[in-house]
Amino acid sequence: MRWGLIVEETVGMGDSKAYSARVLEHFTGTREAALARLEACARSYTAQHPMNPVSTRLYRTSEGFLLVNEGSMRGYGCRFSVAELLYDSVEEQQAAAAAREAERQQRATQKAADKAAKRAQRGSRWRR
Repeated sequence: MRWGLIVEETVGMGDSKAYSARVLEHFTGTREAALARLEACARSYTAQHPMNPVSTRLYRTSEGFLLVNEGSMRGYGCRFSVAELLYDSVEEQQAAAAAREAERQQRATQKAADKAAKRAQRGSRWRR
């Protein structure tokens, strides 16, 4: 199975802060192996907020991990989760492009074979 290793955290500064999710990486294997890889990612992750954390704690949750960074004014959390990849529009586009290219190649090969056959047929007429 393919898994998305996902982090959700607060990004931006001041009034431009937003909660954002992004895929850290894709992982192929069992859910347990994906969780082990996610833990390694969470342990080495540097959160955007706070800039200079006073303390950092990593918790295991039922669906992944929660990294809590305490700053001088407040705490910030980053949630890490594993999600099974069910659909990927990029892969679908790449597969469609590959199918179009294969069809184009097949047409070109057929056209070249037809052309060679016509040449051979013309040549045999001249030899008679």
